Amino acid sequence: MANENIELKKQLNVVQHTREQLASVERALEKLAAGTYGLCDSCGKPISAKRLEAIPQAKLCLECKDHKEKGNKK
Repeated sequence: MANENIELKKQLNVVQHTREQLASVERALEKLAAGTYGLCDSCGKPISAKRLEAIPQAKLCLECKDHKEKGNKK
């Protein structure tokens, strides 16, 4: 029974991660339609092409992402 619970939790985590990824892609498509794709949601500056190539659904530039991560670690 414990193994089944662990397996179920793993599957739920995969489903949650997939939903989050889908939401990110849908948000990127909305930004594309609105003409704001490639702009940081925080500062409004362009997100680097290299970052978008690596993570097409990126919503923050590296500066804002780093700032957010540092702020969350406090």
